[in-house]
Amino acid sequence: MIIITTQCFAPKIGGIESLMTGMAEALSNLGKEVLVLADGPTQKSDNDQNYKIKRFNIWKPIRRIQKARYLKKIVHTNKVEAIFADSWKSIESINFTFNRIIVLAHGTEIPKKECKNFNGIKNYKFKRIRRSYNKAYSVIANSNYTKDLIIDSLDIDESKIRIIHPGIDLYETKIKDDEVIEIRNLVNQKKPVIVTLARLEERKGHKFIIKAISEIIHKFPNLLYVIAGSGPYEKNLRDYARKLNINKNIIFLGWITEPEKSILLDLSDVFAMTPIEVGQSVEGFGMVYIDAAFHGLPSLGSDSGGISDAIINNETGLLCSSGNQNEITKNLEKLLTDKELCLKLGRRGKELAFEKYTWKNKINEYLDVSTKFGSGRGI
Repeated sequence: MIIITTQCFAPKIGGIESLMTGMAEALSNLGKEVLVLADGPTQKSDNDQNYKIKRFNIWKPIRRIQKARYLKKIVHTNKVEAIFADSWKSIESINFTFNRIIVLAHGTEIPKKECKNFNGIKNYKFKRIRRSYNKAYSVIANSNYTKDLIIDSLDIDESKIRIIHPGIDLYETKIKDDEVIEIRNLVNQKKPVIVTLARLEERKGHKFIIKAISEIIHKFPNLLYVIAGSGPYEKNLRDYARKLNINKNIIFLGWITEPEKSILLDLSDVFAMTPIEVGQSVEGFGMVYIDAAFHGLPSLGSDSGGISDAIINNETGLLCSSGNQNEITKNLEKLLTDKELCLKLGRRGKELAFEKYTWKNKINEYLDVSTKFGSGRGI
């Protein structure tokens, strides 16, 4: 049996939710017995899966303790091959020893070393994270940036850390005709089409794309920028687009379904997301760039956090210095103007996405960690 303990799981939408759900499905497809311990209310769809799901839906501090106790019971009564945790929080309450606990690290949840306050709350968080990581026999970082952050901030032994870029699913859900028509009508023969799929928050860098568009719109009057996602920064972005007088060239879609996302990416020419670091919030990897690559789209990104692991500069997309508006505008215009470059980057991105990131191939990397770290059963 393999146990996945996670706060983030389908039907919730998000990067970690997709990662943990994809892991459960990939393990199940290999014939593994999988038990998922997830947060939230029981779903009707839980019984339709090829793996078991047990949900915990009480107050969060009690929930973590309850999950840890249940996990201990399962480990002592079953032959458990490995425990995968979505983050340090999911193993914080564990009070037993098991030598195949593997915890995933994403970058955003790890504070930087310079934020330590040895007399305050922040130092307490450092201690909590370090204690949790010390319970694990392996920490899987989603990028080189995240690995370096763990070592620098938490003084975790480098030999304990593996870098595994997240896997991604190729959704085979049948797309309904009305979904295709709706998205096509939104695009409405506009060209070129730029798309961003992300939560609407300052860190994601939508403003840089909007500003870049305002500076090149005279060359591409029929351009359309589609922003899919929702969040607290939406009003700010709408106001900014109106201020620059390009709001007619922008559509805010809100959250969209996986089939709608696939249609939108197929109809677009460039995927653009140029994050910056805001406080302690940073892009740990950027799985959405790989999603775009599966659809043959070149990406425009920034060198913030772990994005350079997701985009190979001048091979699968173009990287700009984080927050450098001139570079962002110049490279966006380059992608929209140089069709040959766009096609070359898109083709190479698609090749690497299928070669490196499908769960069919990626799951073996996670299993390899579980066999190399530790042996035996819990105490």
